[in-house]
Amino acid sequence: MLDVGCGSGEALRRIAASWKVRGIGYDLDAELIERGRRLPAAGVELEVAAEPPDGPFDLALCLASSHALGGFPEALARLYELVGPGGQVLLGEGYWRRAPSAEYLEALGDASEDELAGYGGLLEAAEGAGLVPLWSCVASERDWDRYEWTLVSNCERWAAGHTDDPAAETLRARAAAARRRLALPGGRETLGFALLLLRRE
Repeated sequence: MLDVGCGSGEALRRIAASWKVRGIGYDLDAELIERGRRLPAAGVELEVAAEPPDGPFDLALCLASSHALGGFPEALARLYELVGPGGQVLLGEGYWRRAPSAEYLEALGDASEDELAGYGGLLEAAEGAGLVPLWSCVASERDWDRYEWTLVSNCERWAAGHTDDPAAETLRARAAAARRRLALPGGRETLGFALLLLRRE
């Protein structure tokens, strides 16, 4: 299996341990890759790379990493090519639960509404790329609260402990933007996250 933008390889290690499969992960962040290499993980290889290795793979994971393959929905065509016939893709992707306001998009980092689709658009884009949806689940309000506020807390904690690091200001700004986004009308009901299991025919 392949993990696109694997970070430290947590998902790869869990799947490899449960299913006794061989996993390959790649990411641009050398520090995360090195951290993952220090952890025990039978059958898992991690590489610093900008592009995926040659397939085909039986399973490709792309969890909040479609930007590494050109962004949504272009990443779906790349994932189709990375798995062989009958192969599967586990996609984790954001989607609009409601149309985002201009203020929300600005607080999201000057994002564009076209960068994501609604939930139905996720399924349609997958099928348009030749991938059949087999299963899906979406993040709950509780999941999103935990994610958003953990992001804020981690940014603030790191910045407070590294006051002389230039990255501290960037992380404080990220935390402030997240708080601003959540405080907007509908801020907690605009963005969603879905996991989709897809199969290449």
